[in-house]
Amino acid sequence: MEKDFLQEAAKDCDRCVLVVDKTAIAENAKYVVRKTGKKLIAVVKASAYGHGLKQTVDALKGVAAMFAVATVEEALEVSAVGEKALLLTPPDGAGLSALAGKNVSVAVEDRETATAAARLGIPVHIAVDTGMGRFGVNWRDVGTLLGVCDVEGLDTEGIFTHFPCADDEDLASTLEAERRFSGVVSVLGKRRFGYVHSANSAAALRGVHYGNAVRAGLALYGVCPRSCVAQLKEVSRLYAKIISSRLVPDGESVGYGGAYTANGIKRIAVIGAGYADGLPYSAKNHGSVFVSGTYCDIVGNVCMDSAFIDATHCRAQNGELVCVLGGEGDTGYAAAARKTGQIPYRIMTGISARVKRSYI
Repeated sequence: MEKDFLQEAAKDCDRCVLVVDKTAIAENAKYVVRKTGKKLIAVVKASAYGHGLKQTVDALKGVAAMFAVATVEEALEVSAVGEKALLLTPPDGAGLSALAGKNVSVAVEDRETATAAARLGIPVHIAVDTGMGRFGVNWRDVGTLLGVCDVEGLDTEGIFTHFPCADDEDLASTLEAERRFSGVVSVLGKRRFGYVHSANSAAALRGVHYGNAVRAGLALYGVCPRSCVAQLKEVSRLYAKIISSRLVPDGESVGYGGAYTANGIKRIAVIGAGYADGLPYSAKNHGSVFVSGTYCDIVGNVCMDSAFIDATHCRAQNGELVCVLGGEGDTGYAAAARKTGQIPYRIMTGISARVKRSYI
């Protein structure tokens, strides 16, 4: 697999490039479907976690029942390529108007929004708060839930909740949230809803997925959530070229603030990816890259457009490609997140729009 990614990167890398394997995204989606036995609502918000919304939707045609997003613009983008979108963030009046007549369903949490959606003929998924405290009708407020459902002419296509702690080792709070949600659905009557969904990637992979659909995001992109074991495939890797290299004498410093001082004679290389491309600034003196079969440490402060690596013990040459993020070992998204004090979601979505995307 490394060879496939590297060959693709070599075709289209001036400075840095994100190589995405669309087939791997589809295989991960099929794995989630097989493991859960549920319909898949693929989460493609934030440009499919940085992998490209349109390309990811294309990869999942025929696998995902619909595509979950966070903004009106994302919903319109999914609809424009002929697929069904679910807007998870309850929209305001202007947002609803923009979605009228499109292949989009929206989350609602109050009677006013439900009424406006019904007037515009927009299907809804009722959001139920079972402990997240972000969006949705509180699970205890059955009266409000019934009021939303009973809006005249409302197409109650679905109902859902979100688990905030599904990747914790202890599943107690998630199981309690599932119990609350199942109780709400039972009171309202399953017959009202075509889609009943509660599980994110972590809950889906751990078998906590009440309903007939699951909402997977992180797992689609090849990262196994905490406390999970899953057979997921690599989806993407960020590569950068070695722009230059030089010998740095013992005791000499490099980079902003002189944050790195050579201990002995070192060969320091400059790679064409910096914090404006998605390499975390906190990778300084903590992260590493993979080049010529060797891991090389990132040293000194990460620059906006470049970074320094200690290439003393590898044979890397100027112009050679370096794996900065993705893959196995220390450059993997989960490993990079741990080393830099972040989460895999932030690492993926932090790869900026100016970075070229190349698709296998």
